[in-house]
Amino acid sequence: MRFAQIIFIGSLVVLATGSFLIKNVNSTIISQTKIMNKKVVRKTDLVFKPAFPGLKGVDIMAHVFPIEPFLVFTEFYMDRPVFGPHPHAGVSVMTYMLPDSKGSFINRDSQGDFSFIEPGGMHIMQAGRGMLHDEFPKETGTETHGFQIWINHADKDRFVDPLSMHASAAEIPEVITRDYKVRVVHGTFLNTKPDYRMVTDVDLFHIILQPNTSITLEPKQMAFVYGLRGSGNSGEESVHPQSLLNYTSEGSQITLNAGIEGLECMFASGNPHNEPITYGGPFVMTTPEQMAETKRRYAAGEMGKLEPYHGK
Repeated sequence: MRFAQIIFIGSLVVLATGSFLIKNVNSTIISQTKIMNKKVVRKTDLVFKPAFPGLKGVDIMAHVFPIEPFLVFTEFYMDRPVFGPHPHAGVSVMTYMLPDSKGSFINRDSQGDFSFIEPGGMHIMQAGRGMLHDEFPKETGTETHGFQIWINHADKDRFVDPLSMHASAAEIPEVITRDYKVRVVHGTFLNTKPDYRMVTDVDLFHIILQPNTSITLEPKQMAFVYGLRGSGNSGEESVHPQSLLNYTSEGSQITLNAGIEGLECMFASGNPHNEPITYGGPFVMTTPEQMAETKRRYAAGEMGKLEPYHGK
């Protein structure tokens, strides 16, 4: 809106002949800079479902919910190895371990990374043209709690070089006030941002509101809120554990209000790529031709190798 103000101020210099004209133009500036709240267009109450022995989750998928550039957003509990080494290409895959997790993950990949995702920590595998990874609880039988998140790449970024990004719990920046704590897992909140950034720029905040307080956020075009603990509301819709609120693309702010228990939730926002998406298991491409080539490259061993884990 600053651009609009500059134009109108310029018009005042050229056209103004009296206070009446100046008053009208100023009114126009005020009306054009008015902030509009995003509205909730869909609320869904979700539940945990068993996926495999040792793994249960709440799955939010882009082919069901309007969350792109996020493609997969899954809250999970996991207490043993489930998947083994496997590939990804065309996307970024993030694991965010919630601070209340009883255990940590081991992360390994075909680029040579070996790291621990501790409670409150985060790891991103920006797969690009393709790599293999393996994630599992550090101690079998100890339950881990976190999120597995896929972030789409624009067509121009489908085949970027693979890259791993890691942050310990202490390296994820936090904004703390009397009313709230915001963990800036990715993106920017009040000029606070982590040292890493994916090719797809999204905001992902872990928000903890004190009882009977509120927070106002400045979302990108797409935004959603996912409840973790406590209760609250956004507009006329309630927020509670495992509820999903999807918002209109129009609007420049979202306000969350906590109830008497306080409210803990995840806030995600980004700008949709608005490009075709072709799914192929762990691969995401723009066209079927890209998918066929990606599968050929994987079969030929061009994404590297990662042997099963036998301890280290």
